[in-house]
Amino acid sequence: MKTIYFSRFWKWLTKNLNSAQEKKMRMVFHRFFDWMIIFAKLLGLIFIIVLIRNISLEMSKDAYSIQTFHVPKSLEESGFNGLVLAQKIMDEVAAIKADAGSIKNDSVKFDAAIKPEMDLSVMGVGFSNQTVLYYAKQLLGKKDRTVSGELTALANDITLTLRFSDANKIEVHNYADSLSLDKRINLVLKEAAEKVLKWSDPYILAVYYYHHSRYDEAMECARVILKERPKEACWGYMAWGSILVRQQNLTGGIEKFEKALELKPNLEPALVNLAWMYFQQAKYTQALTNFEKLLATAEKSMSRSTALNGIAQSSLRLKQFDKAEKAYKQGLKEFPQDIYLYGNYADFKIRINRDTSGALALYRQGREQAPETAVGFLFQSASLYYENRRDSAIKMLYKALEYDPSNVDALTQIVQVEFGKKDYAQSINMAKKVCNLVSGKTQGSQDSKYRLQNMYNYIAMAHYSELRYDSAMYYARYAISVDTNVAYPYTSLAESYAFVGQKEKFYQNVRKAVQKGFEYTPETVAQEPYVRFINDPKFQQAARYKPLKN
Repeated sequence: MKTIYFSRFWKWLTKNLNSAQEKKMRMVFHRFFDWMIIFAKLLGLIFIIVLIRNISLEMSKDAYSIQTFHVPKSLEESGFNGLVLAQKIMDEVAAIKADAGSIKNDSVKFDAAIKPEMDLSVMGVGFSNQTVLYYAKQLLGKKDRTVSGELTALANDITLTLRFSDANKIEVHNYADSLSLDKRINLVLKEAAEKVLKWSDPYILAVYYYHHSRYDEAMECARVILKERPKEACWGYMAWGSILVRQQNLTGGIEKFEKALELKPNLEPALVNLAWMYFQQAKYTQALTNFEKLLATAEKSMSRSTALNGIAQSSLRLKQFDKAEKAYKQGLKEFPQDIYLYGNYADFKIRINRDTSGALALYRQGREQAPETAVGFLFQSASLYYENRRDSAIKMLYKALEYDPSNVDALTQIVQVEFGKKDYAQSINMAKKVCNLVSGKTQGSQDSKYRLQNMYNYIAMAHYSELRYDSAMYYARYAISVDTNVAYPYTSLAESYAFVGQKEKFYQNVRKAVQKGFEYTPETVAQEPYVRFINDPKFQQAARYKPLKN
């Protein structure tokens, strides 16, 4: 039947053509159909190649596919769709990984089970690329690894159960019925994400925990690695060492980093941490050795930059100035956007080479490279201070706060600047912000403890500068309570007592400051309120100070 119709069509098409023209037309049609056949074969070949590639990728993939969660109808009607919740838990896992910022590759990967489909329907029979991949994996013996979820709400208990295809199960409850439903479900998803990571990649979770000063939970993750994942033991010791360092146990931290390097000699994070720990302990030869090892093995650009900066800093302390300068130059050649190298090399130019014009040029080059981030604006502020452009430098500090309102470095510098400008109200305001940010992080963190104490001390000094002596005493005592072995807060308390005429308490706190290591110099006693007591024998005895003759 089709042949009859084509014959009629051909007669109609060639009715006005002579035999030669008809022959030519026939050749064109034959050539056209030959090309169509070739094109169809090519399409088929491309499809087969793509299919083989996808099958190969699926066979090599070791990720868990997160399925749509089962959700009760009552929760679905409240807007908690099962697909949305599955995506949210993946987002929570991704957020924790981003916060940890580790270079470690994922031990277990997660993937979305719902993917775009390619419709490959043929002759009315519908099938898709996912269907083909599914049956291909079944034939080749590759089992799907999936995570299914079930959210339930019974009385005051919201429960999320995650079931892994290899029989693992995670269950999270929330009984805080005083919170809104949204907040309760978000808390459940966050806790579930942490449990997923503790099972799948405890090192990443350990880093996340110690970033947030949750040291006991971080240590538990490190133990899980050492106990259950012997092949990843180097990362367990890496986490353990980092926790100890955060708790100011540098010696213990060094021991764990060295253990990690015994198991994996080229482990970059361990080399970085070990080198800086030696540097902090003024063991510059050992620090230099480890920075050089890092440079020889580093593949990541950030690690190479760290290595070159560390080599320069360690060589400087060892008075190997040529080696230090060579490292700075190599660092800037390889990493022209690293503002830390510009700042450190400029400092080297000033202190060692006495080359102020060279330092100025480096600061200006660094400002051109500084990104529009809080760190970038802090660098610009420091370089502008060097040029004595103080107003511009202060503007950069406030610019840094626009980009990161919680940046404690910017806030701390503003406290000092505003105090120096005698804007005591602004200095107090900013110091209180720092205190709020670091007050919960002092456990095991000497840096946070020092910063908190320093801010309370600035608040005390600002208050007595405004003649508010009771408030000054209150905050000076707060500063002392942070660490009673530090001397300078006792001087602030002593000064407050001096201003209100309580001499005995003034002498008492001067004596304590000196016992803790404070030294009274001619410059110190020339200032208020000490200048009033310079010839007072009780003050001289308490301060262990003898006035210079003439």
